[in-house]
Amino acid sequence: MTAARTAPSPEDSRSAVPGGELSVRRRGTSGIRRVAVLILLTVAVVVGSSMPSWASFADTAAVSTTVATATVAPPTGVTARVTKCTGRFVNLTLDWTASTAARVSGYQVRVYLGEAYQDQPSAGAATTTWQGSLDRYYVDTYTVTFTVRTLTEYGWTAESPRTAQVVC
Repeated sequence: MTAARTAPSPEDSRSAVPGGELSVRRRGTSGIRRVAVLILLTVAVVVGSSMPSWASFADTAAVSTTVATATVAPPTGVTARVTKCTGRFVNLTLDWTASTAARVSGYQVRVYLGEAYQDQPSAGAATTTWQGSLDRYYVDTYTVTFTVRTLTEYGWTAESPRTAQVVC
């Protein structure tokens, strides 16, 4: 006796899945579902983009902004006086009134020989006097004047007006 074999229908075909389990695949309906979903999404995008928006926006806003900037004040009352004018060197003393700027870190004396200048090492914030000496040749040959610069912690500086010319 021979048993009759029937071919499985495409809707009930079985295929082996890794791990030994069997799953049933149905053919033919997935293509129709995909087309239907695609058509519904396209209609939703077209209809959604043609509808008016419900958002509202304010057209103006008034804001007042003020930015204050700090100014660095130079030292005031800078005077240069000769304390000794004999021999080869001239001894000098500079006096000034401290700057009123915030966060002063020190002062720097600048010696001018005509329009050329040379900066001296800086002094501390509490300093209001500087003493130095200069070769008498420069005093006799050039116009020697001084300024004092305010130095701050944040890098800003301010220079005082030049002193009167130093003479022996």
